Amino acid sequence: MDELNLQALLRDESFINYCKRTDKEDIEKWEKWLQKYPEHQQSIGELKTTILALGYYSGEESVQANYSRLQQQIKKRSDQHRFKKIGKTVWFKIAAALFAVGAISLFLFRQQVPEETMATVQQVGSPGKDAAVLTLKDGSVISLADIRKGSVVALQGGVEIQKNKDGELVYRAVEQDVAATAAVNKITTNRGNQYQVILPDGSKAFLNANSTLTYPLKFAQNARTVRMTGEIYFEISKLEIGTGANRKRIPFYVETAEQKIEVLGTHFNVNAYPDEPYTTTTLLEGSVRVTSLKRNESVLLKPGQRSLLNERLRIDDTDSSQDIAWTQGDFVFKGEELSSLLRKISRWYNVDVECPQRLEKLRFDGMVSRSQPLSTIIDMLEITGKVKIKLNGRRLIVID
Repeated sequence: MDELNLQALLRDESFINYCKRTDKEDIEKWEKWLQKYPEHQQSIGELKTTILALGYYSGEESVQANYSRLQQQIKKRSDQHRFKKIGKTVWFKIAAALFAVGAISLFLFRQQVPEETMATVQQVGSPGKDAAVLTLKDGSVISLADIRKGSVVALQGGVEIQKNKDGELVYRAVEQDVAATAAVNKITTNRGNQYQVILPDGSKAFLNANSTLTYPLKFAQNARTVRMTGEIYFEISKLEIGTGANRKRIPFYVETAEQKIEVLGTHFNVNAYPDEPYTTTTLLEGSVRVTSLKRNESVLLKPGQRSLLNERLRIDDTDSSQDIAWTQGDFVFKGEELSSLLRKISRWYNVDVECPQRLEKLRFDGMVSRSQPLSTIIDMLEITGKVKIKLNGRRLIVID
């Protein structure tokens, strides 16, 4: 585990809760993560020991006292030869991460500064939030962030649209209306926003930042079709029509500008941002058929595979947990190019980015919660020593 990983963990509140065993969900989350990545057991163990020894994030002692205790812990471990020398040791990496960025001082600063002041400081670079705009069949637009949970958003075409207690948009037929199959709605997230919607057939769609989903108020009986841009994670409900030997499943189609996906009931993620080099479809369970609209070539995906489409369509094996980390509230980078990383940052934190072309191919590893402010990501990147970053208003500028 390198400095970027350590810096991410030191800033991740869920990881601190895991170390201090103060939150059941966070404990389960990180235990599952360690089961999946056992090669990091030693590094995590060392970091956990340091955090507990320091009373990390307690906010009860001065910054200097915490640093002094950290130095004592490192010296003690070094004297006892209880760590392995493999390049930079875990302990010295932890020290570098803490000293270079001052994670403890950042936390103490947050504890001491009034909340209204911090709100002003974080106005630029604050993490994204649940918000979207709904466009109804008559063209009227509704800001869903302004609608209270549990309230009815609209009634159209015999369909009631509600924002449920969890903040999701839900469609429910209250009367028959044939015209509803021809009427469409569109949900749109801007940069810095995400949103979940339960479609008229019960299927679920989770929109990442800067995405759109267009769908009918009521699906046709023989097929269900939606159109999208950006990135969306789908959980498709299995529906059937007919009886006995005539019984058959109703297919679900997802269309983008470049491809069409046929689904019979499954979980998958589609990344179709126009500024990405590929349109990527990642399958978690079930099966989907992806067809290139330009070349009319198709591939059938199995769980753990993804399709990549630019000029041609191909299949790769993939770590699906990395591809859908955003749905779990995390950024996960594994050898990710800086240019790709910056595009994700731009969408989620609503900032524009500038990066010299010669730096775009630099690769980074790390994991951090999307609930963290942009400053955390900046610190993580800078601690590697590969780049320096300046934030000028809403413009993030990378320099070397």
